[in-house]
Amino acid sequence: MRVKDNHAWMLVAAALLLLSAETLFLIPLGIMAALGIYRLGRAPHLLYRDQALKVLLCLFLCLWVPQLVSLVSAVNLERSGKIALLYPLYLFCGVFILQELRRPGHLARLSLALLLIVIFWCVDGLIQYATGTNLLGYPYQDGMLSGMFYPKLRLGIIVAALVPVALETVRNLNRDSPYPWLLLIPFAVVVLLSGRRSAWLMLIIGLSAYLPLVFMTLSAKARYIIAGALCGAVALVGSLYFKSPDINRRMVLLTGIVSSEYEAERATSRRTPIWDTAVNMFQDNWLSGVGPRGFRYAYSSYADADNYFMRQGQDGQTHPHLVFLEIAVETGVIGLLGFILFYLTILRYWWRGRRATTSGAWTAALLAATFPLNAHLAFYGSYWSGFLWLLTACVLAANSHTTPRTSAPPAPRHNAPETPSTLPARGVRALRGRQ
Repeated sequence: MRVKDNHAWMLVAAALLLLSAETLFLIPLGIMAALGIYRLGRAPHLLYRDQALKVLLCLFLCLWVPQLVSLVSAVNLERSGKIALLYPLYLFCGVFILQELRRPGHLARLSLALLLIVIFWCVDGLIQYATGTNLLGYPYQDGMLSGMFYPKLRLGIIVAALVPVALETVRNLNRDSPYPWLLLIPFAVVVLLSGRRSAWLMLIIGLSAYLPLVFMTLSAKARYIIAGALCGAVALVGSLYFKSPDINRRMVLLTGIVSSEYEAERATSRRTPIWDTAVNMFQDNWLSGVGPRGFRYAYSSYADADNYFMRQGQDGQTHPHLVFLEIAVETGVIGLLGFILFYLTILRYWWRGRRATTSGAWTAALLAATFPLNAHLAFYGSYWSGFLWLLTACVLAANSHTTPRTSAPPAPRHNAPETPSTLPARGVRALRGRQ
């Protein structure tokens, strides 16, 4: 296998692997963005002639145009302007990924690499849970797995998003065997042990979007295996609930959302004062928002007098910890309308995935990653933006593999030279008899 012929999917795989290394994954993304700029510079007509690239451009504009409009009312023009002006790099990166992954075999190789990366992360995380340190010596702290992502707690979030693609890849490797579905158990356990409730939600969304697409196409034995794997995962969750004080504590806190105000505040990790501040901010900047990543700079101006974080002597929080609320606050109603259009388009591609489960798996991953009630990382931050646009390009590439192409009509038979292979069977036997 020559690197020259496989450099594209290797760059995407490198970006996925380096998600565990803070911002190093931006290096392969930057390389791909530069290659995308070069390609569009040589052939700018691709953006309006290639159907998949036109969809990519429209999806990009849904999220980028509101950022540009929000600069008019940005509370920190320098910070928001930098975000908005650098954002097109994700488009160029997506152009390169989309063009390359449509080449025969490239998406399948990337999917296999993704599966191996997810398995590696999960094994490393389970080692950290069992021994107290992972393969690189990173410690298990505060009852939450970090694995290769230490000190950031992003392991469960990234794995939860990628589980549908990993499961589909296993299914494609050996469609005759239902047993690879058992990998669902360690995937679910690692997401649970990560301790991030947002990761638990993402896993539920991803599996809810993916499993119905494939369930009816499977054999009865495979369905029993999936049901058994889900039951096994639930049993392990129950066991960990009783044996692990950290998981028990977080489960109890989760149920506290519907309890008293104090318990609800603990259950949401002190996010209710953040959301209250975000609502106050949106009411004054409802049309175009305060600018991407401007929430932190306006927090103190809109926080209530008894705001928990202000009482602690802090300036506030970097983002609202709720996707739709972050979009509403930082890009206003215009941003919300753009995001709704973006999400509805992805839902349309998910519906197409009922006929092509590979496309459906990638789309399920993107639906989980962009779910409006996610409460993890900043939507307009470089880390999550890079991950989302990488997934978006992969979704469009997977969908283009399933789009039927019009085949050229067969050449008229009278124009072709008559050979033994084109003669009737009796003519072939006659020829053989003469020989």
